[in-house]
Amino acid sequence: MFLVPYILLPKSPGLHIIWLFLERNGTHLIELAGEVSEFLETNELVAAGPPRTVGDLTLVEIQSNSDLASFYTWKETPPGTTPSREVWRSFLWAFSDTDEDPWGVNRQMESISMSQNHTAYSILKTLRLGT
Repeated sequence: MFLVPYILLPKSPGLHIIWLFLERNGTHLIELAGEVSEFLETNELVAAGPPRTVGDLTLVEIQSNSDLASFYTWKETPPGTTPSREVWRSFLWAFSDTDEDPWGVNRQMESISMSQNHTAYSILKTLRLGT
């Protein structure tokens, strides 16, 4: 089971910025070893609502006003950085009322692997952004 803490920031009509909390310097989903509430408490993250499970993903929206200053971001951890850290990584998601990928940019995230069975695209699509 993977935990996907995320922050959703509507940017403008048809665009969202989504921040995913990932391990291994922003390259892998967090494998859930205990309770979601325990993970959130340990990391001082405040959920915006109850977690929801879709397949092997547990999605938890994090309040955007949570104190994120104590976390690293993906840009602060170049490849090969040791030790590996949990970081916030941002993605841009485009959509319209009639097309979930009007500019063809979302599908580019299919090449960003986050686990053996998940890509950045499949995770963000699971969030059902723009619908």
